[in-house]
Amino acid sequence: LVFADAPIDKFARGQKNAMTEDEKRGALIFFGSGNCVSCHAVSGQSNEMFSDFRHHVAGIPQIAPSVGNVTFDGPGANEDFGLEQVTGDPNDRYAFRTSPLRNLALQPAFFHNGCFTRLEDAVRYHLNAIGSAPTYNPVVAGVAADLRGPQGPITPVLARLDPALATPVTLSTDEFNQLIAFLRTGLLDAKANPHDLRQLIPARVPGGSPVHVFQ
Repeated sequence: LVFADAPIDKFARGQKNAMTEDEKRGALIFFGSGNCVSCHAVSGQSNEMFSDFRHHVAGIPQIAPSVGNVTFDGPGANEDFGLEQVTGDPNDRYAFRTSPLRNLALQPAFFHNGCFTRLEDAVRYHLNAIGSAPTYNPVVAGVAADLRGPQGPITPVLARLDPALATPVTLSTDEFNQLIAFLRTGLLDAKANPHDLRQLIPARVPGGSPVHVFQ
């Protein structure tokens, strides 16, 4: 999150060629017709982090580990009540904090529970949660086998869907690909890639403890 010199930042500083045409058009959708910025905010307390840092019910599929030491919520112990776990208020059920989007191209999975492993799938679902939820399949979404425990019900989640997400956003194939280009590369600081980050790991530490090896 501290790497914030993406093409959009350079463009904002006056480097007009810092973004590709697809990234620019994707940004217009993000800030315009897609209304993504209503939650993935950049102004005020957001501090350009692409999150309003508030909690919303986004209609996210409920997945759970097949084996674990955490008891999930609900009568089937297969639900995640989200913010309600913290506040104890049933009105906060299924609400999760808006994720910042910087460098999201480097994420291995998406949404709070990792129910999607491909950016395109996550965005497509997000644009129309009500229409996409009935056909969600964790296997197709690339979810690891140990996270394919009994799926929680989606109907009560959709019943609380945030009004900002209740109306599907319809994009053409080109528009969708442009939005993906903006998210994947327009918000990516090249210095955040694993190759550069691995170079920050010291060869040894003063206490003599073994140093972790990162793949």
